Amino acid sequence: MSSLRAPARRAGSMPRSAIREIMALAATVPNVIHLEVGEPDAITPAPIIEKAFAAVRDGATKYAPNAGLRPLRESVAQRCGARWGKPVAADRVVITTGAIGGLFSSLFAVLDPGDEVLIPDPGWPNYEAVAHLASATAVRYRMPASRGFLPDIAELRALVTPRTKAILINTPGNPTGAVFPRPLMQAIVDLAREHGLYIISDEIYEDIVFDGTHVSAAEFGADEHVFIVSGWSKSYAMTGWRLGWLICPPHLSATAASLQEPTTSCASTPSQMAGEAALAGDQKVVDDFRAMFQRRRDLVVKAFAGTDYLPIVPAGAFYALVDVSAAGASSFETAKAALLEAAVAVVPGNTFGPDTDKYVRIAYTIADKDLAEGVRRLRTFLEKRGSTSAKRTAHA
Repeated sequence: MSSLRAPARRAGSMPRSAIREIMALAATVPNVIHLEVGEPDAITPAPIIEKAFAAVRDGATKYAPNAGLRPLRESVAQRCGARWGKPVAADRVVITTGAIGGLFSSLFAVLDPGDEVLIPDPGWPNYEAVAHLASATAVRYRMPASRGFLPDIAELRALVTPRTKAILINTPGNPTGAVFPRPLMQAIVDLAREHGLYIISDEIYEDIVFDGTHVSAAEFGADEHVFIVSGWSKSYAMTGWRLGWLICPPHLSATAASLQEPTTSCASTPSQMAGEAALAGDQKVVDDFRAMFQRRRDLVVKAFAGTDYLPIVPAGAFYALVDVSAAGASSFETAKAALLEAAVAVVPGNTFGPDTDKYVRIAYTIADKDLAEGVRRLRTFLEKRGSTSAKRTAHA
């Protein structure tokens, strides 16, 4: 009998996110406090659920078009147009299976094997994973704490080569909580125009901004260059509905929609009905979630007051990077030790890029009381580790 042939090299060599590794290990630890999961603890608001269930009972259980249900695409276009101060054609909207579906379709729509895409460091690990599957090269641009976890235009420009096809940006940022100011966004759009590049702007946290204002890459009149990725998961606590949207350059919307056929065919029809109910309903739920996350952000800032552990105050999203360099180990070793010794789960920074290995990420997406205890455990652990590391250095 012949042996099986080797599995696909691209899929087999795809880097695994350390987020999943920590989640798997945390499942074996009793009484753990979870600061690793980027998912709101609230359930989807009841009016959204009720309207979606009513639609299902009325027969909304069939396939949808690849690009999504027309009324939902129109609702998304109207929402985005109102925010950006300009009309947005519904034909540019593709409803996707989560925001990751939008990222996948946008990257595969523009990348050929051997192309380069600039991705952030720190940045969500799935950016690199999707580029890898497209047989493209992910080139990281630095966003150090000394710049507030924001990119430098001169450094971005220096990374552009004849093979560069796109720049991927994320604001508000995961894992940093940084929010791009308007002049920076304008400069990135200008750079894309100058070099004929696409911008893929991940704006899934756009409704969760505490300080400043969210500025979309779509606001600068470069529609032919810009993809906008967003959705319902974070704003409406709808992570499990797996629903997102992609606003495409006009000439690529049909391509992006067609990419859904061999992957997911279409977003779930019941989920699309829920998405329509969310956009049509009372938006106070979004304001309430934002206020909740801001309160928790402030709790985290207060808990780390008087230390150097928190390099910036997050301006948006629901994450913070915590500097663990004093622990004297890699971010993965530190995260593992914090889990096993202090029963607090955090994400090692190296999963977000090589420049991020001195940090761990915490998500303030759990109840205030549990969050306060989790941050207390982490601070106590780091202070103990830092003291031990200092003693080892002194005796070296």
